[in-house]
Amino acid sequence: MRFISGLKNLGKKTILVIILILFIISWLLFVIGFVILEKHSIVGYIKLFLGILAGFTFVLIILSFLRPLDKMGAILIILAVAFTIPVLLVFGRIIELFYYFCFFANAAITAFFAFKFCMDTSTTVDDFLYKKKGSRIFTRTLEFIIFLLLSWWFVSITIKFFRGFPTLGGQRLAIVFVNLFWVVLILIVFVIFRLIFTKKLAAYISLFDVLIFLYVIYLVIGLWAEFIFYDSSGYDIFTFVVDLLLFIYIIGSIFDRVDYIKDKLKIFRVDTIALFVILMKVIVQIYKISPVELLIVIFQIQILWFFFVFFTIVVGVYTIFKHKEGKTS
Repeated sequence: MRFISGLKNLGKKTILVIILILFIISWLLFVIGFVILEKHSIVGYIKLFLGILAGFTFVLIILSFLRPLDKMGAILIILAVAFTIPVLLVFGRIIELFYYFCFFANAAITAFFAFKFCMDTSTTVDDFLYKKKGSRIFTRTLEFIIFLLLSWWFVSITIKFFRGFPTLGGQRLAIVFVNLFWVVLILIVFVIFRLIFTKKLAAYISLFDVLIFLYVIYLVIGLWAEFIFYDSSGYDIFTFVVDLLLFIYIIGSIFDRVDYIKDKLKIFRVDTIALFVILMKVIVQIYKISPVELLIVIFQIQILWFFFVFFTIVVGVYTIFKHKEGKTS
């Protein structure tokens, strides 16, 4: 996939790679120490390390406006290290306010790239079938029908399952999947409109519907993992892997569009954007490993769900009309 070429471009940014590795190691240590070994004392040390890493990343963001990362000499890097603690002391009191900004930015970016992954995967499969000229009408029609029936069946049985719960939580989850059904229906309606007016079938949309269903299920199970599983550590490890892969996918996708970013965003370098994404994730992770109330967790999932639905409908409808089968977007 294209994000892999972005990761190759990332490999040329040594300091950025080091920051990423340090963040991933600390993230992994938290999972091993807190989730697997249940050493709760490790949380304080990881939060301290992440705080220092966030301060260093913030200083690098400021310096990246003046000079690209790969052109920063040892003196600038040492200067950034020297200013890390003073920056934390000065800005430490407003870190909570900055967290709220990072929280919404993280939700928007995560939702967009989760949508993008689902869309890229479905269009890649469809484009592969489209290039087989002798069989593409049959295979793409079959693709559209099978995955459409599959997605509607998944959504229907999930709605029935959660409506069977007598609790208010179960009923609210049923509403989530009712809304997902309407999202799927809206996309299918636009696919039919396109087929009528252009005689072209956006067959990939039904596979896309299956993928977004799986992502929503992932969000829902992640929310209720502690209540669903007797021991949720296994699922916590699974979510760590998924979140990590999505985070790497985001970074790779950013560096895959270096030329586009240079052309469209004159002020911001791709280094600056990548550093901000990392800083945002570090700060969100600092608060994520802290004890939080269930209502806050629910609110976080709701925000992520809102952004995901927004991108699915708005960008999804745009893609239905603009995507050219057989050609990479």
